Amino acid sequence: MKYYYQLQCKRLYRSFKDFGTEPIIGFPIIIGLFYWLSLSFFNQVPYASYVYVLLSTVFIYAFNTSGHNEFIKQHFSTSNFRKIKLLNSLIGVMPFVVFSLYKACYIEVFLIFVLALLTSWGRKRNKVSLIIPTPFNKQPWEFIIGFRKTFWLFFLIYALVIVAIVKGNFNLGLFSIVAIFFICSTYYLKKDPEFYIWIYAMNSKEFLKYKVVTALWYSFILTIPICISLSLFYADQIHVILLFLILGWVYLIMYVFMKYAFQSQGLEIMQGVIGVLCILFPPLMVITLPYFYNKALNNLDLLLK
Repeated sequence: MKYYYQLQCKRLYRSFKDFGTEPIIGFPIIIGLFYWLSLSFFNQVPYASYVYVLLSTVFIYAFNTSGHNEFIKQHFSTSNFRKIKLLNSLIGVMPFVVFSLYKACYIEVFLIFVLALLTSWGRKRNKVSLIIPTPFNKQPWEFIIGFRKTFWLFFLIYALVIVAIVKGNFNLGLFSIVAIFFICSTYYLKKDPEFYIWIYAMNSKEFLKYKVVTALWYSFILTIPICISLSLFYADQIHVILLFLILGWVYLIMYVFMKYAFQSQGLEIMQGVIGVLCILFPPLMVITLPYFYNKALNNLDLLLK
């Protein structure tokens, strides 16, 4: 276990180097940025403390990818594997716990720990032969595979929309839109085999455009029922619905770029951190989008010529 965490520290150190900064500078910046974004989030978002609990779970979900868990399982005993998963979950939620304690949200702290424990105890289900139909084409593969793994979540989200309409809770409807885009963003955490990239007869810019257009269209298919339903019952809030739809698309585009910006490193931890920070403070994407776009182009130029 000691070697595992030494390795994680080295990976984190390497991620700072890849971003062109020293850890001694990067860590204080991230801590200060996290505090400032969290403070702004609590001041501007209704029911912020409970949404904050959800964000902590989102971060743990992004960190505990199945590929990472398989790596741990292959190199450690079952008991150590469970200990590492538990420690990873607890370490991941500590920033959220500390800030929640600072805001005196003690019930939310308890919920954060409970969800972290449930996440660490979760097991990967055995594969079944059932094939779930999807509204997506086989190529590219991200949405068709991702949808079949998470299709049950969409039933819950669409149920939330019904509750939002019946109870007159517009914010719950907006949360449903955010949830859809978050789920779609997780489809882009898995690294592409190089073969899946260089089979395309495109240059780097054409390839990214193709991926982005596909992501926008498929996410539109999933969100349009929510947007139409909310627009019918909250006609005076259509501009807010459109704003959240556009922000969701920008967020998803960022994840498409991140996937290929990190193509050679596969740094899921950094992707999760950036994703949560951009949910807390969407204007941050003004900086991250062009950065990851250029980095993705540089990586793809090695495979697409």
